[in-house]
Amino acid sequence: MKIAFVVSFFDFRNDVRRVIAEVAKQHEVVVLGNPGQVSAIESHLPAGVEFRIIRERKVTAWNRVWERAYLLFKQIPKSENNYYLMQLFLASNAATKAQQGKALRILRWTKRLPKILPYDNYLDKLQYSSKTQLDDIDQFILYTSIADDYLLARLLRENRTAKVYVYSWDHACKNPRFSKRVEYLCWSEGTKEDVVELHGVPPSQIRVVGASQFCYIHEFLACEQSLTRSFPFDYIYFGCAVGIPELARQEVEVIRRVAEVMAECRPELTLVVRPYPVMKDWRLYDEIRQLPNLIFDEDFRNADLSVAENAIREKFEKIHFAQAFFHLGTTMGLEACFTETPSFILDFGYETTRGLSLYNFIHQYQNDRHLINLASQNAITSEAELSTILGNLVDPIFLELNKRVQSQYRLQSFFEFCTRLTDINPTLTGDAHRVTRI
Repeated sequence: MKIAFVVSFFDFRNDVRRVIAEVAKQHEVVVLGNPGQVSAIESHLPAGVEFRIIRERKVTAWNRVWERAYLLFKQIPKSENNYYLMQLFLASNAATKAQQGKALRILRWTKRLPKILPYDNYLDKLQYSSKTQLDDIDQFILYTSIADDYLLARLLRENRTAKVYVYSWDHACKNPRFSKRVEYLCWSEGTKEDVVELHGVPPSQIRVVGASQFCYIHEFLACEQSLTRSFPFDYIYFGCAVGIPELARQEVEVIRRVAEVMAECRPELTLVVRPYPVMKDWRLYDEIRQLPNLIFDEDFRNADLSVAENAIREKFEKIHFAQAFFHLGTTMGLEACFTETPSFILDFGYETTRGLSLYNFIHQYQNDRHLINLASQNAITSEAELSTILGNLVDPIFLELNKRVQSQYRLQSFFEFCTRLTDINPTLTGDAHRVTRI
């Protein structure tokens, strides 16, 4: 069977490359990507895998009208806060000031305009070129966010076998482009419910296959007994989560306050800070580098934002040996729950709870639903509460979140995940093994 993977952010997503390499052991594999992604894809393309550029966008007045209409009037997820935060992140990371200003103006307009154009209606209006060679491909696997609307429009109109893998626990919350005419593959029953609730996709079109990111945890746990420590001292591990510069500065201030509280009540502990990988300019963190009880863990990122495979294992090792993991809303906070380290989300340090604020970043849909609501005792709401918790990190109540998370997500090898991902007529029954370690 020949399988096509339609990808984006290829350099940043190590697990996607591992999945493609694993599938290529059993099938012919083609990677489809946009012209702007050629360098990122070719520099990380697994051996024996073919790359084809997507050439479906047709430049016509008709398409330009519908592109502009969808830009301004598209339906967005019910979790509007997540969507607007993502758009602000994209605008903040635009290549030039002019592009940033344009993106921010569009964002202001879209917040005011009615959300009346469904994604499927938009796809039906697009005129594609049919220039991409597809006839030899048996199955198409697309990753969120969809890399090319014109390609999906063609796949749907030509009735090709296509399914969409919801790549992360927050993608249903922040991405508007969900069709009701394809099969969706999700991490868990909970994230499946998110797709139903936020986009109205029928449950019958959604299948749980697990998280490819968690395959690294499966590998890590297999060698857990032979680990060596990166840091020869006791520490709290802080995983930065914010990629919007205005909000990231507030995150930096929260880190400062955590370090100060630690210096007062747990002076023997060091705060180890892992910068946000997708934040282009890490100079934003410079103002806290001189704090005496704080160090940065920042040697994991390459120039193109890719991460070495061994650095992924080291990330879990550093969480494993930490006294606690702190964050403001990152996938690492969920991943930490598969270790015996308590994971805490910090819910303080903001001046307003309205609009595009740090509060609304912390209380994004996925953080509330899949972390805070599971175990509210692991949400630290003040410096006073932080001080109390730092003095009692060994309390078993703080590992209840770990137990609940472990019961909801499957851990499996890359081989097992790929079998579920590529199976057209699923025969695997039941979940991959779930780990309850606490």
